Formats: sequence, structure tokens, C-alpha cells
Amino acid sequence: MAGDSRLREIEVVDVSVGGDVHRVVLGGVLPVPGASVHDQMRHLEDKADGLRRLLISEPYGAEHMCVDLVVPAKRADCSLGFVIMEVMGYPVYSGSNSLATGAALVEAGLVPAPEGERPDPDGVTRRPVRLEAPGGPVELTAELVDGRVRRMRTGGDDAFAVALDRSVHVPGLGEVGYDLMYTGGFYVLVDADKLGLALTWANEPALNDTAFRIMEAVRDGFTDVHPTLGDLGPPPFLHFMGPSHTRADGVIEGRCAAYGHPKVIWRCPTGTGTSARLARLHARGAAEVGTRLASIAPTGNVFDGTITGTSQVGETPAIRTEIAARPSLLARLKVQVDLDDPLVTAYELDDVLGPGPDLTRRG
Repeated sequence: MAGDSRLREIEVVDVSVGGDVHRVVLGGVLPVPGASVHDQMRHLEDKADGLRRLLISEPYGAEHMCVDLVVPAKRADCSLGFVIMEVMGYPVYSGSNSLATGAALVEAGLVPAPEGERPDPDGVTRRPVRLEAPGGPVELTAELVDGRVRRMRTGGDDAFAVALDRSVHVPGLGEVGYDLMYTGGFYVLVDADKLGLALTWANEPALNDTAFRIMEAVRDGFTDVHPTLGDLGPPPFLHFMGPSHTRADGVIEGRCAAYGHPKVIWRCPTGTGTSARLARLHARGAAEVGTRLASIAPTGNVFDGTITGTSQVGETPAIRTEIAARPSLLARLKVQVDLDDPLVTAYELDDVLGPGPDLTRRG
């Protein structure tokens, strides 16, 4: 790359959480303007969306991948910040992205061990990690064995019911019932059995097509707003609910499929999808603080969700949750980008890529 002023390198760590690849960007991006991580998210969304488009498009990535840009924290009580980018845009919170980013930062040594840290009697070291997401601080716990992250836990965004027992007319399907939840974004929850949908990965094309048609119908003329954040636009997520049962240990086990608009069925259950289903159970009087849900994706991957408390968003009752899963680090890469490559020029990255901030210092 030396001597070529049109070549750029992006330093990334690819992390699998529940089977989905999360590309955590650690270097190669110029400082992003904004007084908060939320402001930085808005800047990227409005003026520098080429970075997201580049990293989730061929030949650099795929639409089912997620991107997490690590930035210096703006809050003194957070170690670092991160901006979440997915196929539908820029969620303010995501469980799987929080888990992946936390794991990547701990493994990279960017969240150092606190003084006096030592393993518990079971041999697990539990390290707290506090990051600034666009939606606010995210509390995580990294569980390390022999210095490696074996499990991550993240506190979820406030989750609550926006509306229960709605229906929408969907061409080719008729009236489809759904519940509308909020957790990091609006979630449309649909009973898969009532549509005759098998929640298997082999059935992914049918799940994708059906979710797309339902979402197009729900999004048409959507007017709901967040109680405190206002207009967030139409729902970006749909959660197919499959059969559930309560195990002998008291944990509710439920099949699911999480969809991002347009046209992505994720391989993991998603943290926000798990929280949305817990919020639905709570709103219907079928769950309380301490209720646990094992959320199983069509691939068989599992996220563990727990209601940890209750809260309030404006005047709306809400719950707090914790999501746990095992992240796996797949690769540490330097992605080379030629700004003059015809595959790249449309992304307008001249003012986006370059020497990034020092993540070991606060910005």
C-alpha cells in the first residue's frame, strides 16, 4: 500500500454470534463528527452511508452480515462506543452486535482487566464492560476462561408492548394478526403456526418472502411513534414465533425466526427479538421478573434471555432484559479498498476512510 494514495485499509475482527457474522471495525475510518455516539450514527446515516453499504455488499460482505464501527466513547462512564449498521440501516441498539463488539474489544486488549481481577472458584473470570451505543450505555459482562471470551452477557434496551392483537391485510395471505413491540426498534411479532410456516433453515426462502410481504403491508401508512424518541420510521424487524413449552427447569423454550427488512432472515435468534418476545409474554401476563426464555433460531442456535426488572418509558410500562450467548472470533483482517475500483467508487469513501482515532484514548 506504500506509495499509493488511493489505497485504504480497514482493520476488522469478524465475530460469530449465534451463526451470524458481525464485522467489528477497529481501524481505518476517519474520526466521525458528533457530540455523542447517537450523533455519529446520524452523521454516518445521512452523509457517509457508503461504509455500511461497502461492508455488507459483495465482494466485501453480504446483506446478512452486521457491521459495528468502534469509536472513542463520548461519555466518561463508558470505555468505548460503537455504531451498529445492518441491512435495514442503523439500529440504536442490538443484542448480538453488543455481544460481538464486547467480545472483540476484550480479545483485542482494548478493555483492560480491572485491578485485582481474578477467576471465580469455577475458573471463570467475569469482566464488566460498559460501552456507549447510539441508544445509550450498554452493560456487558465477558466471561473468560484462560484469557479467552467463552460467553458474553448484555443488558438489553427497554422492551415494551406498543400494541397487541392488531391485524393487517396482506395480498395472498389475507388478514394476518400481529403484536407490535419495541426493543431497539419496532418489532412485528407473528405466529408462524397460524401461517403454516415451518421454522427451519430449509424453509428460509418461504420465511423471507412471507416476512417481506407482511412488512410491506404493516409499513404502508405506519404512524406509531416512540413514547420519548418520537418518530422512528416504520418497523425494521419481524419476529416469527414458533411453538414454545416450559422445560423442567422452568425455562421457556421457543422456536423463532428473526427477519430484517428487506429480505434477511438471520441465523441467530437476535437479542432484540428475544427481548421482544419476553416483552410480549410480560404484557400478556405470562412472564415476570426472573422469567427465562431460550430462543431457538431456524439454524438451531440459541440465545438465553432473562427478564431482570421492570421500567417505564414515558408512561409506558417496560421490562429490562439480559441476553447471553457464546461469541466466536473468526478472523482478524485488514480489508484493502481501492478508492478507484469501479466496485467502490459509488460508495464515496474518500472522506470516510483513512487513519482512524486512537481507540486507547478518549475522544
